[in-house]
Amino acid sequence: MQHKHSRRQPKAAQSQSPASPSPAQRFSPSPDQGLRASQVEQRVREGLTNGSGAIKTQSERDIILKNVITPFNILNFVLAALVLLVGSFKNMLFMGVILCNILIGSFQEIRAKHTIDKLSLVAAPRAHVVRDGKLLEIPVEEIVLDDILRLSAGGQVCADCILVSGQCEVNESLLTGESDPIVKGPGDLLLSGSFVVSGSCLAKAEHVGADNYASQITNSAKYVKKPNSEILYWINR
Repeated sequence: MQHKHSRRQPKAAQSQSPASPSPAQRFSPSPDQGLRASQVEQRVREGLTNGSGAIKTQSERDIILKNVITPFNILNFVLAALVLLVGSFKNMLFMGVILCNILIGSFQEIRAKHTIDKLSLVAAPRAHVVRDGKLLEIPVEEIVLDDILRLSAGGQVCADCILVSGQCEVNESLLTGESDPIVKGPGDLLLSGSFVVSGSCLAKAEHVGADNYASQITNSAKYVKKPNSEILYWINR
């Protein structure tokens, strides 16, 4: 099997919360001690946990409204109202096509929303972290910024990390399409969503939640839209 050595990657930029104008205070815990309980509590208060990266898509109500309220539909609603006023009900058959178009469009987008809501590149339910000198097993959502994670063969990287001790080979095929294992050493970036195929290491969480590489990929999926035909584009302008 061919192995690739990781090119030294620059350390990722510090995480910044959109609601906070200043960067978060960074901790530099030793690999064998990890964060203290007070530091973990501070991170939780700041919202710098791994559970803050949920995909946010349009609500079903917004999807339906978007399909109903278009310039083309408004024009047809006005025409239908005028037809009602003159009592020519047989000329309202065109509204059946409009309603079918609304129903089909809304159904397709709501189904796509439910699919995207379930999308996740990180499947591991729990992670091993070092805190107060003890190795703990916690849900991945409870990982906080600067946590020390213990990663071993067969496990998944649950947050973007900087490797601080040890060496491992990771498979990043889910993220980059690279099928060959990549050797990672101290100072290298481990991307969330990748898998450790051999070795073990300790790594410091560099990004959590929505700042994770895997979260950015899945969040970008909500912007993928089926292109409209040229005629619909001009009608809805």
